[in-house]
Amino acid sequence: MDISIIIPVYNAEKYLKECLDSAILQTVKEKEIICIDDGSTDSSLQILEWYSKKEANFKVLRQENKGAGEARNAGLKIAVGKYISFLDADDFYIDPEALEKMIYACENCHLHVCAGLRRVYRDGFGIDFPLYRDCFEEGKNAGGKVMRYVDYQDDYFYQNYIFSARVIQENEIRFPVYRRYEDPPFFLAVMMLIKEYIILPVEFYGYRDSAEAFLRKGLYLTDILSGIRDNMKIAADNSLEELKKILIHRIDSEYALWILDNANKDILEILNEIWRTAFGGNNMGGNAAETEASLEIVRTIVSGIIRGNSLGAYFEKQGLTEVAVYGLGAFGKMAVAELKKSKAITVYGVDQKVKGMDGVVVCTLKEANQKCSEIIITPLKNNVDIINSVRKVWRGNVSGLYDLALKAEEV
Repeated sequence: MDISIIIPVYNAEKYLKECLDSAILQTVKEKEIICIDDGSTDSSLQILEWYSKKEANFKVLRQENKGAGEARNAGLKIAVGKYISFLDADDFYIDPEALEKMIYACENCHLHVCAGLRRVYRDGFGIDFPLYRDCFEEGKNAGGKVMRYVDYQDDYFYQNYIFSARVIQENEIRFPVYRRYEDPPFFLAVMMLIKEYIILPVEFYGYRDSAEAFLRKGLYLTDILSGIRDNMKIAADNSLEELKKILIHRIDSEYALWILDNANKDILEILNEIWRTAFGGNNMGGNAAETEASLEIVRTIVSGIIRGNSLGAYFEKQGLTEVAVYGLGAFGKMAVAELKKSKAITVYGVDQKVKGMDGVVVCTLKEANQKCSEIIITPLKNNVDIINSVRKVWRGNVSGLYDLALKAEEV
């Protein structure tokens, strides 16, 4: 058997047929399609059973709802293909010849992993995803390009790859039992073993994006942070400095607002573990480098929330009702979210690029200065220079977000 296609399925009736048809139409002849129904309550199981009756090498497993990672592990137990591909039930393969081309590339180059290109579909409209596309601009590397993982260093998009089953099975690599962020630790474990892989200019994976899928991530913050912690340990052990930066940026850019809304001691402890693993437990405070400072800010705000000291509560205790936030990027949004926890505070935002934000009066620095005596500087890049520049024109107090969060935590 050339390849095993493993598909976890949970309440996917809307897109399941398109997914399965795209797998069946792959031109590689010796393939098996392993579908694991993860306790679906819609018609997904009936659809799978119908396909299993008419398609050879189509296997259906069923389990109680345990999550996609456990479902993929069940598929790995019975897979007999030389290569493994993972397909999500609401996604699909684009080029019918993709798997055949990717298997040939692995065999021809004696490599264990091959990656293809991805398109993202939202509301029926597809756009090219940038992953690896710059390697093939203007017809470059038409036959593929061999890459080293140390030159790539990311842990997302594992669906874009096919993997040698021998590497997975002999090293007993499995998905952790997290409900979310279970695939990045699996992907990173494989890439740490194979070192090199090949990428092809083939339109391979059609990823269906949706607001619902994004919002579901907020339900599994502990699992997500646990997965990031696991990969941070691998990154630290293997001196993958770029991956460390990516993982920390992921916390502040993708998950921070959910973290602040659901702050508890378990989440804080995982954040502390990530920080100790990444930086060795040396607290640099306000002098921290930009990457460390970003994690420090999130940890400090979470610690304050647990103690009942949000930024909003801090200013409210001082009798302030109008506060300005300079910069409405990731950290500006954190500051705004915390300030808005106090219904007594009106938040003014200063940002040349952002023209509007819910619950924020977006204005110029001069206009904010006429209303507010306090301003919080949130950008980390050139933070000290911005603070010093604003202090020259601001009539009240100017604080960096980290220093302010530290004060609020200590109240």
